[in-house]
Amino acid sequence: MALYHYNRKQRLLLSSFAILFFSLFVFCHFRSARDPGSWFFQPTEGYRPGYSLQRINESLEWLSTFNRSDASTHHSVPVVSPPREKTACVGIVTVKRPLQQDLDTTVASILDTLSPEQRAALTVQVLFALSNPSDHPDYNQTWVTNVVDHVLTYDDVDAPGYIIRNLEKKNNIKKKSLIDYRLGLQSCYEMTDAPWIIMLEDDVVAQRNWYEQTMRSVQQVEDWRRQETIKDWLYLRLFYTEKFLGWNSEHWPTYLSWSVLIVSLCATAGIYTRRTIRSTQGVLTNSFLLVICFVCVPLLIGLFFLAGRVTWYPLQDGVHVMNAHGCCSQALLFNRENIPPLLEYFEHMEDVVPTKAVDSVIEMQAGRAELDRLAISPSQMQHVGAVSYKEKKKTWKWEGPYRVKGAHGVWSMGFEQAYGIHSDRWFDLGSPA
Repeated sequence: MALYHYNRKQRLLLSSFAILFFSLFVFCHFRSARDPGSWFFQPTEGYRPGYSLQRINESLEWLSTFNRSDASTHHSVPVVSPPREKTACVGIVTVKRPLQQDLDTTVASILDTLSPEQRAALTVQVLFALSNPSDHPDYNQTWVTNVVDHVLTYDDVDAPGYIIRNLEKKNNIKKKSLIDYRLGLQSCYEMTDAPWIIMLEDDVVAQRNWYEQTMRSVQQVEDWRRQETIKDWLYLRLFYTEKFLGWNSEHWPTYLSWSVLIVSLCATAGIYTRRTIRSTQGVLTNSFLLVICFVCVPLLIGLFFLAGRVTWYPLQDGVHVMNAHGCCSQALLFNRENIPPLLEYFEHMEDVVPTKAVDSVIEMQAGRAELDRLAISPSQMQHVGAVSYKEKKKTWKWEGPYRVKGAHGVWSMGFEQAYGIHSDRWFDLGSPA
């Protein structure tokens, strides 16, 4: 309907709405640039590394002192305690990456800020998951034996050698990843009695206070379980990506219901106002209310959804139940009690066709056993790999402006924003959300 059909007050209100909508649009353009679920998401800005680059430089500088043959004589790590005194076992499975190796960053960033007592509470195990481990660029590096507690190969973990060599020959990465992850998890379970087992991929970097915040969080989770606030749990996620925390399609009935309710409330409010306030009768005409309720309000609702869920409802600092949409398997802390059934399920799924990804198998087991999954916000780790095998490419090349970036969108926006150069960030755990 043409604008000249309305009186001066109606035209003024519509013009004001147009200015307001344009201002909100511009606001969302900048506010949602780092929200991967937003229509306004800007990859160059969203994947911009900041704090992760700082941590990479800090950790590699620390590691450089252990990359000499005489470094063991100056080893700053105390003699390790007996296994039963360990708080956690950190298991890392490493393979030869197509573009760059980040194992040094991963190992160094989880160790460089630990106190002697904290370091003594950890067992760090690295499984070089290759039939010929010497093919891995870091296998013969001096720092590996100087800082890693247990350097493992397939010979040390009773791996099915023939099957693995066949998978390597066929480049069946997905099935081999299932076997490798099971072997890494099993080695931590069998070689230590640590109550918590942390499985890391070999291309993550940790924030400076990851150990304190993780241990504090896991104790809070245990308190919740004793209070029956949550069910028994399988893992605590130390990394998640906001990519899958948007407006999920399975909730469309809820979104539609709220949208219809808002439009109905606006229509009701307009009609009620027109009947009770005589001066508005010339403004809130039927045709004008139709435009308000079926053009203006839907435009605002649409803009709300386009801006992205994380923009409006970011996860608050603390621990959250994340039984759905948690991705991926970069950094998970497992509850030791529930590992044996998980290992059995991994063995079962290794023979299932089509082969499932590691994170999918873990989620399937959690669903079968009705176990909760939780996540720490903000992420304690960042994925800094240049590529992801989820991309299923035959060849890889450098893409985008950053070599440290979220390959295939596996990137924590919150990690980069949460921690500053001098950050000593702590958070209120509150109650599970």
